Amino acid sequence: MAENHPSAAMLGTERVGAGVAVGADRILTVHYLVLGATRVAVFGLDGRERKVSRVALDHDSGLALLSLERADLESAAIASGRAVVGTPVFLLTATSRSERKGATGHITSVGPFEAFWEYAIDRAIMTTAVNPGLAGAPLFDAVGRVIGVVSLGLTSVGRYSLAIPVDLYLERAADLEARGEGRVTPARSWIGIYPLAQESEVILTGVVAGGPAEAAGLARGDAIVTVDGLPVSTLRQLYEALWRRQPGEPITLQVLRDEDIRAVEVRASDRYTFYR
Repeated sequence: MAENHPSAAMLGTERVGAGVAVGADRILTVHYLVLGATRVAVFGLDGRERKVSRVALDHDSGLALLSLERADLESAAIASGRAVVGTPVFLLTATSRSERKGATGHITSVGPFEAFWEYAIDRAIMTTAVNPGLAGAPLFDAVGRVIGVVSLGLTSVGRYSLAIPVDLYLERAADLEARGEGRVTPARSWIGIYPLAQESEVILTGVVAGGPAEAAGLARGDAIVTVDGLPVSTLRQLYEALWRRQPGEPITLQVLRDEDIRAVEVRASDRYTFYR
């Protein structure tokens, strides 16, 4: 990872994670592990390195699909249908190049989830399985079918691991296969903020260096009141308002700063271009 890549400041220049084979030459993992990577190395259960020929990112789902030069992997079975609360689950992940660990639990909820990097999904899988290793690990149902990809570890009681549902990958497979050769669905607008919702307010904890929000003068501590005239008090409201626009379009934010309300126009960008 190049030190000057926009993701390096938060995620570092060297990242290690897990993944699951969804085809003889395809590995599914979480996108932040390979975001901006100059080189990606994949090591199988047999310890051999597989050369990666292509990396496709999907910022909207939070997934990445790695294409390998050789098709010699055994693909995991993928569950059909959506995850159900109460289902027993287990995950299998890497802790190093040669060590694997697992954990068991059950699904506690399936529903909306928003994160602070302009990210939201509707069917996030929350489980009681504590991830003993690296992110990107497959989450299996009781009969060994992949139902999700483990993305985050959460500390609140009863929500130990969050997984991106595998049906979201199936829905966006065409986008991932086409990434880098043309986009299947339109890109969402992106302005480069790190918002936090608290007490019915959305406060900026920071902005992405070199991003549209910084260029427009937004800063840490600003409270976003409206987006294009629409009041926002939650991350979901904020993101849905931002995503009404397309990259390249202007977005007008009303922000509270030092007890003054001011209007700030931000030119929305394309996250895929910015993080290329």
